[in-house]
Amino acid sequence: MTLTTTSPARSTYAEIAEKAGVSKATVSRVLNGDERVHPDRAASVMLAAENLGYRPNRAARALSTGRTGLVAVVIDDEPTALSDPFWGVVLAGISRVFMANDLHSLLMVTPLDSPDGAVAHYLEGGEVDGAIFLQVHKDAVIKKAHSQGLPVVLIGRPIDADSDIPFVDTDNVGGGLQATKYLFDRGCKKVATLTGDLDASAGIDRLDGYKKAHEAEGIEVDSDLIARANWSFESAKIMTLRLLAKHPEIDGIFAANDIMAIAAISAIQERGRRVPDDIAVVGFDDSLLSQTHRPAITTVRQDIIGLGAAAAETMIALLQERNPEVEVLATEIMIRESA
Repeated sequence: MTLTTTSPARSTYAEIAEKAGVSKATVSRVLNGDERVHPDRAASVMLAAENLGYRPNRAARALSTGRTGLVAVVIDDEPTALSDPFWGVVLAGISRVFMANDLHSLLMVTPLDSPDGAVAHYLEGGEVDGAIFLQVHKDAVIKKAHSQGLPVVLIGRPIDADSDIPFVDTDNVGGGLQATKYLFDRGCKKVATLTGDLDASAGIDRLDGYKKAHEAEGIEVDSDLIARANWSFESAKIMTLRLLAKHPEIDGIFAANDIMAIAAISAIQERGRRVPDDIAVVGFDDSLLSQTHRPAITTVRQDIIGLGAAAAETMIALLQERNPEVEVLATEIMIRESA
């Protein structure tokens, strides 16, 4: 039963005890999860607490149970990364599961440059029950927290292939392959790619999928057609303009996210060329932007809400001392106007 506040005043144990007809000690035992209390008395306490609008104090609960009910969600990036709507959707998936399980999240957006930095010190302080990490570039902080016994979950496979840290992920290799193969299947001969951050597993894996599509078609990968961007509109537009100047024969572009696909289209149109007639463009994510942009973006759909939800479910499994299974979510191509 989830207890909600119906009044700004927080009811005391004495008020609950009086209403339930039990002692304050019994109230304390029930609200702290002591299963030795008779079910009838426990039910009376819970009903009284709900009627009085009781909400447990987080600090008091931490003292009595050793749990804070708070999980850190750490994005290893600059705060400007939040301009990408992808993160908001992931966080919605996490929050949806946490709220249903009386857990809350604390968002931290900062580069994890040092294993002795502010994030590492905070995680050591017992303020949170666990941590979910996203967009990992450097894993020293994560390894340190994990080694100290803090439950840790990654969104995106670990950088270290030998890591035993639980993770959830999208099939980024498969998605990159789908996108590039689709461009070849529609007749493109020269397919370039705008990569994501190649210090993060998603960027690496989507590029790997691009290369695998070439291998499947028996086409040699041209490194000149691989433009290293960083997920942002600005980087992708600059890189597209450079690609078009050096290789005007390009007739297809796979962008590793939808924002970069939109940037590519902007650059293509600036050069007086048409999408998809002259150059076809495929993105990745199936964000709302891909659906509302004109031309609408052909893109690889990943279950972004599901990714966040799977990470939260994995964290709950760890908190309950269960062994979670690795979950990799499938992708599919969404055909629209840009390709």
